[in-house]
Amino acid sequence: MTDEPANKAPSTAPATFLKTGHFSRHATWLELFYDLVYVVVIAKLAHLITHPHDHHVTLHQYVLFVGLFVPVWWAWTGHTMFQNRFDPDDIPHKILTLLQMLAACFMAVFITGAFGEGANAFALSYVAIRILLIVMYWRVHRLGGDHTKVTRLFLTGFSCGALFWLVSVFVPGPWKFWLWGAGLLVDMVTPWIGRKRLARVSVHAAHLPERLGLLTIIVLGESVVSIIGGIEGGDVAAQTLVASAFGFLLLGSIWWLYFHSLETSLMDGKYTNGQLAIYGHLPVYLGLVTIAAGVRFGINNAVSSGDMGVLLCGGMLLFLLPLQIIHWSRLSGRRASQFVMINLILNAVLVGIGLMSYQLPHIWLLGIVALVYTAYVVFETPKYSQA
Repeated sequence: MTDEPANKAPSTAPATFLKTGHFSRHATWLELFYDLVYVVVIAKLAHLITHPHDHHVTLHQYVLFVGLFVPVWWAWTGHTMFQNRFDPDDIPHKILTLLQMLAACFMAVFITGAFGEGANAFALSYVAIRILLIVMYWRVHRLGGDHTKVTRLFLTGFSCGALFWLVSVFVPGPWKFWLWGAGLLVDMVTPWIGRKRLARVSVHAAHLPERLGLLTIIVLGESVVSIIGGIEGGDVAAQTLVASAFGFLLLGSIWWLYFHSLETSLMDGKYTNGQLAIYGHLPVYLGLVTIAAGVRFGINNAVSSGDMGVLLCGGMLLFLLPLQIIHWSRLSGRRASQFVMINLILNAVLVGIGLMSYQLPHIWLLGIVALVYTAYVVFETPKYSQA
């Protein structure tokens, strides 16, 4: 999460703890195992909007989903960024990571009742994850060296954020949830406040996009589950199979544009701003889960076409806008103007489809969105590689 070149490393940091630069660096088996837990956590989160009440997805449902998705995403991000910058790769670190995974499992258990009877249990699970991360930073901090200014920043900010969550256990709602928000705000502002310090321990330019991409695959996997669940939830008729094909076409196109732009444009080493990548992916992930819900409803007709259209088109905009903004920032002159115009047209079309969705059958709506986006991918993908 820094604006500085990714190959800048402190001179006195312990070599076994510091893992920055452009050398070969890939996700470890432990990181992949860590991600596996979040497959379950994200599935539980998606359940909040893929199982509607009275054939409607309410704004209240969606707000609750977002309110829980953010701390889950931030818990994953905390470990990912520590691993990206330091990665001690010793036995204590592995034990601390496994304990974080256990706490994430408990967090998944209490997601359904997180704004009710399970609020305190969910909060304590999150606090456990953050405390274990603080211990990880403390282990690096006690070794001394230039990186202590960075670790001190995180130790201070993350400890304050965790304290808000811990205090919330003893506070009745709705103040409890205001404290959750305050804790997240402190956590997420900390890297921005200390971005100059973070230049001392920069992000690893090869490892970061791989980790972000792996979580994207996990979230996209929820869309595949939605397609299967949509088929199983209704009659396996020709219309259902066609709607499923449209859903898969949309997911395939999403995968194509995201990973092509990730590898050849957005995260190819020219971008060293870890904050732009990390925070920019929050709406991307939210959008993908929202799209998964829209695809499911397009197949099984469990909600009105209006609700489905809002989820599908709104999710597409959440997914696309961060990618469009990041890519646009790398262009200049006529190419930038053309890119803006094309993407404004696409976004306007998606908004229009969403507004007209109440008048369209589910399968038509899903098919139109899938074909429009696929056409965009065919037209735009070559241009991403030319940036």
